[in-house]
Amino acid sequence: MNDDSKPGIPNRIILGIGHAAAWLNAVLIVTILVQVVLRYVFGKSFVALEELQWHIFAVIIMRGMSYAYVQDSHIRLDILHSRFSRPTKEKIEIMGIICFLWPMIFVFFMHSLPFVAESFRVGEGSDAPMGLAYRWAIKAIIPIAFFLLFIASLSRLKQAI
Repeated sequence: MNDDSKPGIPNRIILGIGHAAAWLNAVLIVTILVQVVLRYVFGKSFVALEELQWHIFAVIIMRGMSYAYVQDSHIRLDILHSRFSRPTKEKIEIMGIICFLWPMIFVFFMHSLPFVAESFRVGEGSDAPMGLAYRWAIKAIIPIAFFLLFIASLSRLKQAI
């Protein structure tokens, strides 16, 4: 079992990616500010900037799943969870990972692969005339995010056992 002060290699990788991805919040804020200034001060609007905001936000959210799991900051029923002994909490965690988390990860991961592959195959881009190209790149975040969540769950399962 890993000590909380020294996370294992998978957790360190996920935390490192999460800390790097956290800078996307600053990029998102700047992108929003630029779009607002362009729209309300200069009367200009750029579809690409609007889409870029959604793409950055999607990466932040998808990346945040495994980060939150490693940090143990994900949602749980704390009212009940706080009343259980540590062994009971760990048994519930093990059952939750195996019975609920892994099937969900599997379904999302397996369905996202053909989704991304088809997007790549057709060279999917924005429907908007001046929108961003390479929509498959943002869609590729989905299987990556669920793979990282699986790695985080393996680490957590090891700790719980």
